[in-house]
Amino acid sequence: MEPAGEVVGLANELARAVKITLDPAASQQSRMDAYVACERFKEVSPLCAQAGLYLVMGNYPSIVRHFGLQLMEHTVKFNWNSISQQEKIFIKENAMKLLGTGVGEAQDQTVSHIKDGLSRVIVEMIKREWPQQWTTLLAELSDACSKGSAQTELVLLVFLRLVEDVALLQTIESNQRRKDIYQALTVNMSEIFDFFLRLIELHVGEFRNATAVGDKNKALGHSRVVQVVLLTLTGFVEWVSINHIMAANGRLLQILCILLIDVEFQQPAAECLLQIVNRKGQIKDRKPLLLLFDEAPVGHYYRAALQTERFGSEPYYQFLKKLIQVLNGLVTQLTGLWGKEDCQVSRQSFATFLETILTFTRHSSYTLSHSAALAWMALLKHEQIARDPLLLDYIPKIIELFGPKIIKLAYPTSRPTEITMHPQTFISLDYDGEEEWLVFFARCRTDFLEIFRQATLIAPLVAFSYCEQWLNSRLQKAAHSERNLTPCTVTDPVYLEWDALVNVLEGVLSRILMVTERPSVAAGLRLLEESLKVDSNDPLIQSVLLSCISSLFVFLSMSSCQITAANCVAMSGVQLLPRVLDKVFQALVFQLPGETRQTRSVSVKNLRRHAASLMVKIAHKYPLLLLPIFDQINTSVTALIRQPDQLSNVEQVTLLEALLLISNHFCDYERQSTFVAEVTRDGVSLWMHLAPIIKNAHTFIDFVGLNKPPISPTSGIADPANINRGQIVYALNLILGVIKRCSWPDDPDRCSRGGFVVALTESGNPICRNPATSHVVPLLSHILSLMRVLNELWKPDAIAAIGEYFKSANGMQEHEKKQLLGISPALQDPLDPSVKKPPTALDRMQTFLSLIFEHCYHMMGSAGPSLGRDLYALPGIADAIIGSILAFLDNVPDFRLRTIVRVFLKPFVYSCAPIFHEVVLLPIFAHFAPFMLTRLTARWQYITALYESGELGEDVNDTQEVLEDMLNRTLTREYIEVLKVALVGSTVDPTNSNASSEATMDTMDDQSMDGPPQALSRAAQSAMTSEVISDLGAKLLRNQYTCTPIVMTVLSVLSWNDSNSSLKATLLSGPVIRFLASEQLITDTLASNIIIAVLQGLQLHGQHEANQASLITLGVQAYEILRPKFPNILEVIQQIPNISAADIQKLDEKITLTATTKGNKIDKAKKDLFKKITSNIVGRSVGQHGKKEVRIVNLPPIAQVPRSACSNPLDNGQDTGLAHLFASRS
Repeated sequence: MEPAGEVVGLANELARAVKITLDPAASQQSRMDAYVACERFKEVSPLCAQAGLYLVMGNYPSIVRHFGLQLMEHTVKFNWNSISQQEKIFIKENAMKLLGTGVGEAQDQTVSHIKDGLSRVIVEMIKREWPQQWTTLLAELSDACSKGSAQTELVLLVFLRLVEDVALLQTIESNQRRKDIYQALTVNMSEIFDFFLRLIELHVGEFRNATAVGDKNKALGHSRVVQVVLLTLTGFVEWVSINHIMAANGRLLQILCILLIDVEFQQPAAECLLQIVNRKGQIKDRKPLLLLFDEAPVGHYYRAALQTERFGSEPYYQFLKKLIQVLNGLVTQLTGLWGKEDCQVSRQSFATFLETILTFTRHSSYTLSHSAALAWMALLKHEQIARDPLLLDYIPKIIELFGPKIIKLAYPTSRPTEITMHPQTFISLDYDGEEEWLVFFARCRTDFLEIFRQATLIAPLVAFSYCEQWLNSRLQKAAHSERNLTPCTVTDPVYLEWDALVNVLEGVLSRILMVTERPSVAAGLRLLEESLKVDSNDPLIQSVLLSCISSLFVFLSMSSCQITAANCVAMSGVQLLPRVLDKVFQALVFQLPGETRQTRSVSVKNLRRHAASLMVKIAHKYPLLLLPIFDQINTSVTALIRQPDQLSNVEQVTLLEALLLISNHFCDYERQSTFVAEVTRDGVSLWMHLAPIIKNAHTFIDFVGLNKPPISPTSGIADPANINRGQIVYALNLILGVIKRCSWPDDPDRCSRGGFVVALTESGNPICRNPATSHVVPLLSHILSLMRVLNELWKPDAIAAIGEYFKSANGMQEHEKKQLLGISPALQDPLDPSVKKPPTALDRMQTFLSLIFEHCYHMMGSAGPSLGRDLYALPGIADAIIGSILAFLDNVPDFRLRTIVRVFLKPFVYSCAPIFHEVVLLPIFAHFAPFMLTRLTARWQYITALYESGELGEDVNDTQEVLEDMLNRTLTREYIEVLKVALVGSTVDPTNSNASSEATMDTMDDQSMDGPPQALSRAAQSAMTSEVISDLGAKLLRNQYTCTPIVMTVLSVLSWNDSNSSLKATLLSGPVIRFLASEQLITDTLASNIIIAVLQGLQLHGQHEANQASLITLGVQAYEILRPKFPNILEVIQQIPNISAADIQKLDEKITLTATTKGNKIDKAKKDLFKKITSNIVGRSVGQHGKKEVRIVNLPPIAQVPRSACSNPLDNGQDTGLAHLFASRS
């Protein structure tokens, strides 16, 4: 049928407009006018489909033809329900005619966008008509395939886009239609898979024939079809029944494995196989995949990984990256199925499979060897596989290969022109810059070291033997050839090898005590002795030697357990201990010739601090080993401290911390207390000296030099203010060290015998006293005075008193800003002297102020759990805290307030015994909670105003505004965590630095401006409906001064623009509302505010699945509790736009019927109803705003095949033969 003249004219105009939109010579206004005209035609013209078809079939450029397909797709997508049946048939027939004639040859990728456009048109029709009203679809597609490769490619693209929309991405707007199509696909899946397999076999055969006769063009066509089949299969194999994948004795898997060694098809075959091996599900569904461990498939993996003639090819390297992912997927399946019934793998296959992984381990690419490490790790962590003799044989091989890979490699300075088997070639291929490579290498090294740790648990002697050989080799080189070399740097090969060796040694020896088959103590002590013999004047080499000694110290511990009269090994261990300590103390006082305390190099300072820290580590891990020689160590430390300009303040405090750790094992309160008095004597007198200086901000400013002209640290001029600052840091760190390190014994009997127990709790548990308490408590008034002064520094008069040069000294440090903005710090070697630039006077002052602020709050945060009841029982402690730590908070900026909340308040609240709740915590919350409500509300109003004015958002790069936004979000999250600890308690001890799960989550939160929260676990959902308010929470909610600010904060956070904070508040709101209702503390106004807060939360955060689910649960729970007593909440609900009164009536009826609901379980029907009621206000993601709505009309249900009626054969009187079955045989 010839198109009407009107259509031809419109089509020609549209073609001109489309050309203008992409014409670089056209003006911007012309392009915009043309674009608007095209879009307007789409929206208003009834001739969209006809004009589109004319453009597609006409002699136009490909961009115009593609626009024609867009017009047809637009008609189907948005106007299908309004156009006539005749026009539907017109579009359908012409689209299928285009499919039948083909758009271009299969191998022609210049028109791939046209092919994609046509497949989209057909898929949009399928979504609206198949299977109910387009019963011949599969037959039509089959007919099209018979016409040639071009048509076959288009049919496969239709299947691919359809399965993406239906099963993978689930983008069909109508849930019912998605189910219809899903069901139709499932019913026809056997035929569809059979069709795919036939296509692969046919076109692979045709490709090989065409290649054999040299018909390159024809071969390319068949090759393209095979690749598209494999791509389409990739969309199916992830979700279809395993039966289809395993049909015909796993023919699909066999074909895919064979294609892995075919250069043309190996990449798409690996992609498809990857989806199969990554399938999740029950054991019975995954068991058939063990077919992939038969000898033939495993042989194909091995040959595919060893196509040596192609090692220099980048496509082959990309294939290898995909193949190792396949092998990792197979390892996951193997570890899940190994040992289960009927899940056996032949020994030969397993050996070949391990050899294949070893091939990747051996590869020069760190990306491939890291993926191989993940496979080895999974195998080594499997209890049964790890004991398999075949795997045990591979442990020496893999540690030999991974050891050298732990040596750090620099990012290449130039990119290679061709691929060679050098690691730096692959580094430059895989990573765009040095920072990206360093981040990856850090993760890589961590996993390689985990291999050593796991290997030690399985084959400790093998792992230790490797370390022993490597260390001996390194020590021999150090003794003979490295003694008089020039100073070592962190980029020298010598240092890099030492660094790797130290890491391996630490990894292996950290697991030695966990195994029964341990290396001989004599061998370990011999290594320790050899390490002690190495004499180097290089600070870097000395530092790594200290690390070796630290790792080998475990053998001294092991030898001490074997002391008998005739045990020579044990005696040599006892003799080595003084030599080890001598080595540590030599490093502690090391300095290069001509250096003074003021002129020491960074590398020397690093070495000395390393030595001091090592003493703390040894004292922490092996205190009983050092206890017999405590007096000697104490004498040595005291002598060093008395030497002027020998030890820095940090070094002194660190050594004293080591002594305190050892003294904890005196198990004698009086002796420990006497020692603490000795340690703190200088500190106490120093605090007395500082007392008048820290009375107010102005004396402090003068003392530390904030109002003095700056003196550059590199000028050589002595800065008296720097000495003053050092006194404050020393006094503070000393008391912090005492609080953190002093404790009573873990064993209750030793506590009792040592005089630590002073009373029993109400429940009969012993109350212990800390030996440090009597020495620290008298100093608390000075410490709190300093903390008040630090807050006072933000007052206008204090800021005015600070000199112009130091005005910014009290601001946020750069590393803190980067952490908040989620900028990963550059990963540098901590021993690298070049890492730190020479500090300026401003840098020094800023570090000092930040350090003492952090340390003050760490001290008071640690004081609660460390000093225990003695701290909380102090008369007037609450008022003292309010008058110091919580003083002048209106002036304190958010980044300092964060420290107060996170570092001090959270552990302080957690550690408070119930007996002190009312006298200590209630006054603190009565002061702090109203302040935080006012502060956060004001901050959120300011941030919201910035967003609304366009000054803040995704397109804004103004760091200061973004920083303020992130600070506000983080402060809100951390304060909600404090309220959680106070109201319901905490499952994670906030005083425990190892509480990594919570810390990790907080870190993730901090680095996300408003990323969607983690999906709610079932436990979290359950906790929201069942968690109860704690004793402290009950006191806070009953108290007139704390209840309102706390409740209003929790409710306000629901609708503040941070989804993570909102989710935390949602989980807290449920128990709060239930408690307030049970105590009859809810008023009409509060009831309305609760419902309003929930609705506002849904409006703002409803686009996030986790938020929506928790808010719906909370909404139902709140409505159920409040509706019977507070009918005024109905007025709030009725303000929802387009709300159905019938739905509210239904919800009320359900609540009335289930007034006696068992427990706190929320009925799913009620949640669905509440979700429906609030659907018009639920927030949508940015991607959904302005999106034109697509409506797909549901078709009549698919007729179900009736099951044959079941009848009882005994009822119809027939002889079933059952009687004869058990008849006695004659």
